[in-house]
Amino acid sequence: MTPVLARLWDSVRFWRGTSGVLATLALALLVAASIVRAPPDPSAMPVVAVLRDGEHRPIWAIRLDRTTHQIAADSLRPQPVPLDRVYQLWLLAPNVTAPRPLGLLPQSARKRIPVTSENARLLAGGGELEVTLEPAGGSPAPGPSGPVLFRGTLEGSG
Repeated sequence: MTPVLARLWDSVRFWRGTSGVLATLALALLVAASIVRAPPDPSAMPVVAVLRDGEHRPIWAIRLDRTTHQIAADSLRPQPVPLDRVYQLWLLAPNVTAPRPLGLLPQSARKRIPVTSENARLLAGGGELEVTLEPAGGSPAPGPSGPVLFRGTLEGSG
């Protein structure tokens, strides 16, 4: 080692400065990591479909946030469901052979549901949403196993 590097390496002043810089960087990273980005306000998301019952009464409004790949399902009229059953949302898109499961719907209030980027793209493009009555936890099959109770046309279809 050269004499200049040896003196620097053994210098208390060098190590104090280095540890000060590293501590500052660590603190900056900690602050940056602890800043939580607020989730998007579902009320600001555009409505892509309104699911209706057989008498055309609105039951759920489905909103889509394409940037976070989330939908928000707002219950507009609470629907009773047997204790061992759930309402499951399905996407029927043009040029897609089978319905795609999107998630379980709330009986009341609002529920955020993450979707894949592909499903978010399809939701923005048109098609139809259906709601089936399924066993607790959702359909045991890749597709719906229960009856279709509610439907809605995606806004992109019109």
